Amino acid sequence: MAPEGERGRALAVLFLVQCAFATLAVVGKVTLAVVPWPALVLARCAGAALCFGLLGLGRGESLLPPPGHRGRLALLGFLGVFVNQACFLAGLQRTSAIHGAVLVATIPLFTLGFSVALGRERLRGALAAGVAVALAGTLLVVHPERATVAREDLLGDLLVVLNSAAYGLYLTLARGAVLALGASAVVRQVFFVGALLALPLGVPAALGAASWGPRAYLLLGYTVLVPTVFTYAANAWCLARLPASVVSVFIYFQPVMAAALAVTASARLSRWLGVALPAESLDARTALGAALVLGGVWLATRPERLSGPGEP
Repeated sequence: MAPEGERGRALAVLFLVQCAFATLAVVGKVTLAVVPWPALVLARCAGAALCFGLLGLGRGESLLPPPGHRGRLALLGFLGVFVNQACFLAGLQRTSAIHGAVLVATIPLFTLGFSVALGRERLRGALAAGVAVALAGTLLVVHPERATVAREDLLGDLLVVLNSAAYGLYLTLARGAVLALGASAVVRQVFFVGALLALPLGVPAALGAASWGPRAYLLLGYTVLVPTVFTYAANAWCLARLPASVVSVFIYFQPVMAAALAVTASARLSRWLGVALPAESLDARTALGAALVLGGVWLATRPERLSGPGEP
């Protein structure tokens, strides 16, 4: 178990991570109107791999995967980078934002399920209650009753669910690798794997990059640096200090923050890029949902439940 002061810093970093991730819902949706999703996947994977590679070189670290861990790192790169990003962006392009927000909120449920199934954590009352309360708040925010499962949305919904399952399993498995190898080494290697896997998918889609325009490139740069490089590095740092289920439950902040960004920045950003993107209004129901999300995260991350059997 991490010391109390370090645990508090890790929780604060997790909050910042979700702020950064939430911007992807708005920035990504706008960018996808110009940049094909396979090209955006390649940009995120290759751009982050380059950043983490340069950082490793600057620290004098080896860029080769450590012997004995290569299979594990390849699996983590496949699940946590390639499948996660490809399925989310492909699904976001095909389904509604409401569907995407509801389905992404299942990541903590997948993480908890995998952690319990693999014996990494024990199902405890406070954690289960926190997940339930936070999920209730998320459903209030995203208004799932407005969603309709149309035929054309079905593939997008399934892809987002697959993204959630892949990232939940990644969080469960990555903790052991982070503790053994360090956060920077794990993140660098998983993005190397993700970039290699994204090449055959993204290169053909990027052939028309000259027509995207300078503003689209600015959004691409932001997408690589903030909701990719920063979020993955910070999440890995937090996994060395907190159980995977605690890291994943902070994902419930995302729909709340994304809704706020949609109200304040979405329309302005879409006009800036020259595309149309519907905005949402902030109402009393959304405020209540936000309060429940905060309460659920507090309940699930209380100090007395952060350490369980098998947890350092």
